[in-house]
Amino acid sequence: MGFIDAKEVKLQVMLSNAQEAYKVPLYQRPYAWGRNQWEDLLEDIKMLLLNDVHFFGSIVVVPEGEHRLGVNYFQVVDGQQRMATILIWLSVLRDIAKGEGNSDLAKHIEETFLFAREWESGKQKMVPKLELGKLDNDAFQRILKGERKDWSHLIFECYNFFKKNTNASDIWRTLLNNVSVVHINAFNYFNAFRLFETLNDRGLELSAADLIKNFILMKVSAREEIFNETINEWNEMYDKVRDKDPVKFIRRHLLGTHRGKISESRLYEEVRKKLENGKDEEIRDFTKNLNVSATVYKKIIETTFAHDKINETLRFLHLVEVAPSFTLLLKVFPYWEKKEISDEDILEIMKMIETFHIRWGVCDQSTSRLDQIYNEICIDLSNNQHSELKDSIKEKLTKYINNVNDEIFKSNFSSRDFKPGESRTKYILWKLSEPTGETILNLKEIHTEHIMPRALSNDWIEYLIKQTGKNEKEIKALHQDNHNRIGNLVIIKGEWNQSMSNRLFDEKKKDLEKSEFIITKELKDYDKWTFDEINKRCEELAKKSLEVWKLE
Repeated sequence: MGFIDAKEVKLQVMLSNAQEAYKVPLYQRPYAWGRNQWEDLLEDIKMLLLNDVHFFGSIVVVPEGEHRLGVNYFQVVDGQQRMATILIWLSVLRDIAKGEGNSDLAKHIEETFLFAREWESGKQKMVPKLELGKLDNDAFQRILKGERKDWSHLIFECYNFFKKNTNASDIWRTLLNNVSVVHINAFNYFNAFRLFETLNDRGLELSAADLIKNFILMKVSAREEIFNETINEWNEMYDKVRDKDPVKFIRRHLLGTHRGKISESRLYEEVRKKLENGKDEEIRDFTKNLNVSATVYKKIIETTFAHDKINETLRFLHLVEVAPSFTLLLKVFPYWEKKEISDEDILEIMKMIETFHIRWGVCDQSTSRLDQIYNEICIDLSNNQHSELKDSIKEKLTKYINNVNDEIFKSNFSSRDFKPGESRTKYILWKLSEPTGETILNLKEIHTEHIMPRALSNDWIEYLIKQTGKNEKEIKALHQDNHNRIGNLVIIKGEWNQSMSNRLFDEKKKDLEKSEFIITKELKDYDKWTFDEINKRCEELAKKSLEVWKLE
């Protein structure tokens, strides 16, 4: 027996074999084709001339057990998106034929291409040509049986697309006779997964997570028990992070457990290198650890730990945009959940992370270094006692914070531009307002306002000329350099329209001083607003920032 058995066949030949039916393995992702893929397929088929052939890629299968009398099942390792779409379209063509009164054609399509037949206890049983995974199969089988229901599901969207865009049933001949696939029988999962890595079919582009999954399953495919355990662990893990960018999660997990640089673009290669010579049990345990880590990651992203203060602090970290620190949080939260470090310790660690990122970002330090920093911290933590974790993290972050000591931080905080619309800017202004413990931060209610407007009106230009003695050209140049500095920004609640923004300072101050935010209310102490006042307020806020974001 060779490595694989590959043959090019027309769809009619593949689907009309009464002894063959297909199943999608449990570990495969759900049906995912959308309008772009449906439109491409529809146009390709409609444009075919009588003797044209459209190559539809390859279908990679693994037999389910030994060959026997009756229907033989194949697991679809690659090609489920294409197979499912073709069978949905054929269901549409059957239904159109019924609507046209062509019951013979409808029966031919259904009994030949949508179902196989098997004898059981002396009776003939209809077997669907394809079974999808648990998230899709109910909807898919209803389509095959003509029992369509209009709930929200991608399978029904696909049916409706082809129903709307197919004018007559006679296109069934072109679809079945002029479309060919390469049917690849890989004989076993090991062969299939080796082959799978090299395929570049017309389906959706594979992510690093897909490649990692298939490599892992290939490695353990020879031992059914470990194979099934690994599938279950992977599926559980993937369900937790499906909508949270699985590739980013896997990378964060690896950065917390393996020393060295790991980029997203080379994630698959790195995992393969680390697991290439691993025993089956080690590979299963890698997937199990990934699943455990995914539980923590989901709580970090959704802020759903069983502790209100910790969740609130995490929400603040999301505003500061500290994604590289998730590597460290994945490492330390399990210690807290097992009560090996205290509530106070985990809160202090998160406060240190916030301080570190605020300082690092304000001083424009390289963001590309952050992954290296957190990787180093996590790997070194493995050598520490639980009671030493907080102090070890503090020591490491303090070492790096020396690059942005108090003087450098204060100078950059005072002189740099801040982006008014960013959540980080709003959060910084909110923290500088000295919020009490009862104050709830809701960024949807908070707006950033320029005291001196971002676009100077003629009234403002005349005001600044009078107050500073500078000419219009000088005013505009100074405005360009100063209007986005922290000293010219305030946060407000409620409605604030453009006409209010353009008002002169004396008028605007009357509304701003009513604010519930201290740093906004303090504007009542200013008699005028020029570039000197912006500088003065920058210095005041920079001094306050040293107290808010300091390593204790």
